[in-house]
Amino acid sequence: MRRILLTWEIGSNTGHLLRLLPVAERLKEQGHAVLAAVRDIPTAATVFGPTNISFVQAPILAQGRQLRHRQTGYADILLSQGWAENSVLWGLIQGWINLFRMFRPDVIIADFSPTACLAARIAGVRVVWLGNGFELPPATDPLPPFPGFSWATQELAARSERIAVETANTVIQAFNGKKLQALRDLFDPQTCLLATFPELDHYGARPNIRYIGMLRGQPKADSIAWPDEGEHRVFAYLRPDTENVDAILGGLLESGASVVCVAPEFDKERLNKYRSVRITFTTRPVALERLASSAHVCVSYAAEGTVATFLLKGVPQLMSPRLVEGHMTAKRVVELGAGLMVPAGATGQIVATMLDRLCRTSECKTKAIAIADRYRGFDVNAAVDEIVGLVNILTGENGPPSYKSLPSTPVNQKGDDRR
Repeated sequence: MRRILLTWEIGSNTGHLLRLLPVAERLKEQGHAVLAAVRDIPTAATVFGPTNISFVQAPILAQGRQLRHRQTGYADILLSQGWAENSVLWGLIQGWINLFRMFRPDVIIADFSPTACLAARIAGVRVVWLGNGFELPPATDPLPPFPGFSWATQELAARSERIAVETANTVIQAFNGKKLQALRDLFDPQTCLLATFPELDHYGARPNIRYIGMLRGQPKADSIAWPDEGEHRVFAYLRPDTENVDAILGGLLESGASVVCVAPEFDKERLNKYRSVRITFTTRPVALERLASSAHVCVSYAAEGTVATFLLKGVPQLMSPRLVEGHMTAKRVVELGAGLMVPAGATGQIVATMLDRLCRTSECKTKAIAIADRYRGFDVNAAVDEIVGLVNILTGENGPPSYKSLPSTPVNQKGDDRR
């Protein structure tokens, strides 16, 4: 039996834990001790609770730091998570290392957990990096800026990386560890697994990286039938802060389609004016596979898990992203010809027209079917096999970590904040 720690540090909603769920279940089946350190306890209770996977609160910043500039790349994500402040990063690293000492993991499976991975590097714990293209950027020096945004220049991304590396090295020095030369030193290409497909990689398909395909567990979820009325079937996954959300809801109502809309966190009053015998609203998780097999269009804020689930069934996309990651996903889908983006300032009529176009024409449908055909034999179990196989290899190398006492001196807080 080995001790495996799963970590989730950055990001929101259920996608990260749904990615870890089948891995945790397989490891438990093999007799390993599994613990998850998670960003959000209520989400873990929903996803992991029914499967009896143990979880604890991860050492994180409950509220990310506001930057003085727009995020330009991965380094800015780190700065927002305390990597511009020596004392904050030192405290987070202490939290992770103390957790390591208590659980004594042989291997860590890290889902969007860069600070946990820095702590593991200091403590000498082996790590399997798991994520999509946004969460695991190309390991260049410096790391690249977000593609497709005018403000995200290489110069600004490099400046932020210098700050992140300087802060990290100040903390590493306090633990007598080996300094970073660049952020790419964090990533071991031999243990980085991209849980996506090359076509959906936010930075574009890249060589010399291991793509294992979409990884999404099957939690307990409601099985919902399509409303009887409506010519076409449209699935929608929206949140209150989705860009153009009222226009999208209005467009769903105007479209005349049979709609299942997953709408977590919405007030009932806000949805009341969009209710119809043709629209079923739910705030609970639903069984996506069944709906994806019979949908004509998927509408979302470009959450990659939802996009990929429906693309694998040949369903074209209508996307309205708010965050940078969603914009990068949506741009990839549009470039593939498998979907459309809702324009800024859209009205309900515009959205209804776009839905009608996607339902009635073969333009995007043909491209979506081509992607589905390409991955017709894809099996999530094969992706889980690859992760667990790598874990078993790593646990067989060099024995377990020693967890020797790591001397650490609190860092100087003078001139601490370099955001």
